[in-house]
Amino acid sequence: MRHQCRKCGVYVEDGVKNCPLCGAFVSDEPQSKSIYEFPAIKLKTAKGLFFRILLFITIFAVAIVLAIDLAVSKKVSWSLHVIVPIAILWLTVFRSIFKGFDVRKHLAWDFLGLIALFFYIEYASKSTQYHWAFTLATPIAVLVWQTVLEILYFAHRNGRDNYQVALTRLFVLSGICIAISFLWLKDCDWGWYVCTSIGLVDILAMIIFDKESYLGTLKQKLHI
Repeated sequence: MRHQCRKCGVYVEDGVKNCPLCGAFVSDEPQSKSIYEFPAIKLKTAKGLFFRILLFITIFAVAIVLAIDLAVSKKVSWSLHVIVPIAILWLTVFRSIFKGFDVRKHLAWDFLGLIALFFYIEYASKSTQYHWAFTLATPIAVLVWQTVLEILYFAHRNGRDNYQVALTRLFVLSGICIAISFLWLKDCDWGWYVCTSIGLVDILAMIIFDKESYLGTLKQKLHI
């Protein structure tokens, strides 16, 4: 009579106590009933539970803050200073964590959240006369964003197409912001010129040194 190894499932002859292949004890029971099998740990279940608990705490805290503000001020005033940063935090950090994005998408959501926070601070501080969030803070954030993407582009040999697309989008965004500056403010500060110039250098560098990959990626994304 042949018996089955508890560990590797190999069948051996009767009377053999240890598997000649792996050395584990031999059993006449099917492998699926082995005592060495353990139930799989469902990490997604634990992650989802933590997400729901955190979401409940956030909603509960926001509701309390909003209720206190309405009860005291009879309108939504200072509670916005709590609700807006929490909302930005959820849309950037927590969304990226629970969605399992790659580094490029993490950066995109984080920098977009930071830019949104700049605009809210400008709005909340009543200093919209100089529009510093658009003319100064956002270009600096985009410059840092470009620099990080450039470092990651040169550091990764595989998956460069994602960084090529991201750098191209930032170049286009900078050009659009120059147009918005002239249409809205009738002028454009140095920040967007610098962003656009660096973006143009990135585009030219990718065309010169990685032409086939870059143009192939653009054709694929643009469905040409």
